[in-house]
Amino acid sequence: MRRAFILFLVLLVSYLSLVVYAHRALFFSQFDEAYWKDRYEQSQWKLPLSLRTIGDDGLYLYEGYRLISGGDPTSTNAEMPPLGKYLIGLSIISLNNGYLYGLITTVSLLIGTYFLALLLIKKTVPALMLTVLLATDPLITNQFALTMMDALQAGLLVLFLSLIICAGRTKRHQPALALASGVALGLFSATKLPVLTPVIMAAAIWYIHVSTRSPRLIVMLFVGGLIGYLVPYTGYFTHGHTLLDWIKIQKWTISFYRNANLAPTWGSDIVTLITGRYQNIFSHRWEIAPEWSPTWGILFFSAVAAGFTKLRDKATDAGWGVVIGILFVTLVLYAVVPFWVRYLVVILPLLYITGGAIITKLPQRVGAVVYGVLLTANVISSIPILFPSPQSVINQFVYNTEHFLFADVYEDTTKHFRSTATRDGFRRFAHSIMADGEIEFINIEQKGKVITSRQSPQFVPMTFTYFTRQLGTFTVDTDVPFVKEDNRWRIPWDWSLLLPGLDDTSRLETRVSPARRGSIISSDKKPLAEDVPGVMVWVTPGRINKAKETELLTLLENVFNGKLIKVALHQRIVGNSLPDKPVAIGVIPRKPADPEVVTLAAFDGITFTPAITRITNTSDIVEIGVVQNSFYAECCTWLYSSTTYDGTSGVEKLKNNTLKGLNGGTLTLKDAQGNIVTTYINATKTDGKDVEP
Repeated sequence: MRRAFILFLVLLVSYLSLVVYAHRALFFSQFDEAYWKDRYEQSQWKLPLSLRTIGDDGLYLYEGYRLISGGDPTSTNAEMPPLGKYLIGLSIISLNNGYLYGLITTVSLLIGTYFLALLLIKKTVPALMLTVLLATDPLITNQFALTMMDALQAGLLVLFLSLIICAGRTKRHQPALALASGVALGLFSATKLPVLTPVIMAAAIWYIHVSTRSPRLIVMLFVGGLIGYLVPYTGYFTHGHTLLDWIKIQKWTISFYRNANLAPTWGSDIVTLITGRYQNIFSHRWEIAPEWSPTWGILFFSAVAAGFTKLRDKATDAGWGVVIGILFVTLVLYAVVPFWVRYLVVILPLLYITGGAIITKLPQRVGAVVYGVLLTANVISSIPILFPSPQSVINQFVYNTEHFLFADVYEDTTKHFRSTATRDGFRRFAHSIMADGEIEFINIEQKGKVITSRQSPQFVPMTFTYFTRQLGTFTVDTDVPFVKEDNRWRIPWDWSLLLPGLDDTSRLETRVSPARRGSIISSDKKPLAEDVPGVMVWVTPGRINKAKETELLTLLENVFNGKLIKVALHQRIVGNSLPDKPVAIGVIPRKPADPEVVTLAAFDGITFTPAITRITNTSDIVEIGVVQNSFYAECCTWLYSSTTYDGTSGVEKLKNNTLKGLNGGTLTLKDAQGNIVTTYINATKTDGKDVEP
């Protein structure tokens, strides 16, 4: 027995060591306040139209630092209770690393699972055996380096169950144990939205009643729960908020989730356990869960069998009733709400203990074979999580580069490159190159599949298509290298990966000879639609008077006649821009002396350049139609040019080929001495022709 215990302990320690080794790049990194503050400020949480989205893990990482530094826990992300965020912040402050929070909470979950299994099964080796199985589960493995709440909540649940079962079994310290279990449940409820709390509380009250018949212990349980739930809000009260304010926050949180407008994914949790497929709560399409293990399905059916067995056996410990009841009521609840796979983390310990109880009853050799199969399935399923292929980094690189998120591209470069360049310098140079080339978007297509998750370096062929503001597109093919560094895939960056021939001393130069789109002429020779001289509006973000920003956005919205709304204008100006670099907003059919232009010019940071724009008059006889950018999706600008805009309705669409004009000009790469290195675009100017409807 002792040898078996040592064997399983060695397996557990070895696996945890493998986890630390696999995540060493994260566990030995240092928290970068400037980067995460920038990520948050540029995310969808601050800019609704931002393409630089931040996941829950990144949000909690930054929020944890903000809260532990004295921030109000309800000023942002108030819908999520604060306990986990405070603990993440504590990890940052004490260890200068937020990811170690994931390691600490997940290891704590495993320790708690062992003691809960020991209380129920009453044998050390089976309890440790099930703990090793849980540790190697791919969904649990995924928690070790995540700044999320699921492992913490699961750990608090097993702590609560251990304490409440002890309170029901022992005559000593019962009030203290009941109070402590209540505190654990309160902390559990202060980790995520306490949807499961009523279920757990009902099971606990039933257990206390059948085990002790002591109303006093139930009262202690409630008192402890209230204490545990309120303590994490201490920071909220220290900011001058009252208990009434706190109650309003709870009501707001409930309203937030009630109005989320997410439809239930009926039975998705059961299907996920058995088949590894879940229903996406947004698209409602069935997708493969990468954290799934075949062990889930086996343990699910084993847990069902264990539940029926325990119910028929009148001598069954009431503690089993609490665990089994919470497990299956939670599964039923998850079956009727919008469900994500990670929600299973909180009940996986109960599933392993309940389902694993069947294994412990099997003959020794049969049990050893079953355990070996389950352990092998878990480890095999966890390997891609611990040692991933570069595909996710490739996908992120493609997305970041397409949308000019160069600060995030920098984060995925090698240590050697980052030792030669700062993030701000990298971002500034890349943005300046794009601005000089008037490049508004890049479309990247991966041409080859990743060969293996082990081979390093890997060269991935990609086709880059660059969309310029006035000269159309140009395309280049390149092989982007990815290398493995501390078990994370990185890019050994070279500026020629962004543009062939580019280095940190060269620059782009754009020269444009504007062409006109043909006019639509009525029968009385009056223009119904025509290109006219106008102005391009530019805004320099760092020069805006913040006190007048709302007034400026309102005026711009009016100037663009509703083509651009304030939220879009704000996104274009402050989203992913350089503070001292003018940002092109759009062209308007106004002359410099126009009253609205004069009013705009009075605002700090506003400048104008000559441009051609299109105006459309009214007609009761014919549908003139509209023109729109057909080259790339234009969210937050109106950058009219004959080259990139085409008719999408009416005569503008019907006669588009005739009306179409093409700007002339060049886009060249020049070295530090001003010599042309590469010419990417050399276009001949062609004016469009006038048409009659």
